[in-house]
Amino acid sequence: MTLNGGAPAALHAERLWFSFRNHDWVLKDVSLAIPAGKHTVIMGPSGTGKTTLLRVLAGLLKPNQGQVRVFGQPTQELKSRELSALVGYIPQQLGLVRNLSALENVLMGALGRLADSKALFGLFPRDEMDKARAALEMMGIEHKGSEQVFRLSGGERQRVAIARTLLQHPRIVVADEFASDLDLALASEILARIRRAAEQERITFIMSMHRIGLARQFGDAVLALRNGELAPGFIGNEILEIPSIEAPV
Repeated sequence: MTLNGGAPAALHAERLWFSFRNHDWVLKDVSLAIPAGKHTVIMGPSGTGKTTLLRVLAGLLKPNQGQVRVFGQPTQELKSRELSALVGYIPQQLGLVRNLSALENVLMGALGRLADSKALFGLFPRDEMDKARAALEMMGIEHKGSEQVFRLSGGERQRVAIARTLLQHPRIVVADEFASDLDLALASEILARIRRAAEQERITFIMSMHRIGLARQFGDAVLALRNGELAPGFIGNEILEIPSIEAPV
């Protein structure tokens, strides 16, 4: 699948098939192209394969067939450090360390970039500390930097997770069911902050979501996934043409 307009693809998935058990396909011939700098929302019912698709796109799962390229590079050929420099992943459960402070959690996003072993013991360079505080400020939560994560509200924890990912300096961020547990007003505010941060840092966002109003607010494109297949939809004004599929033998 290609996009009109000549925009470069930040991420290109070609004919992805994935199963956890033999021929019990979770993803069925999924192809998509995400333009650089755009924000794409993937929607669909629970159990339809959204989380699996996002994990495959982020390079965390290897497809049975097909290939994912980020800025032209196959994810399967990248080392972990190389992949983390390109793609940040925010799981639905956020993956924060509850007993660490918000600032300490954000600093963990820098570990993949730092060769200094001191960082593993919490001894970060001053410039990384400054970047972490700036990321928290960008998310409107700098005043909570010293608070342990388990004391934060759900919305505050999600902002910490975004700030941590920003410190990773990725070119693409993949987020699973982000803001799903927040009330509409708070979710809308956080998504607005994400858009501003993404534009400032030139980040391409791919996010699963189940609220159509928020999807329209955040997404430049909204794709539908049903029973592991990409359903007809729109990217801007372009209609997606979904090819007929034949399962691998």
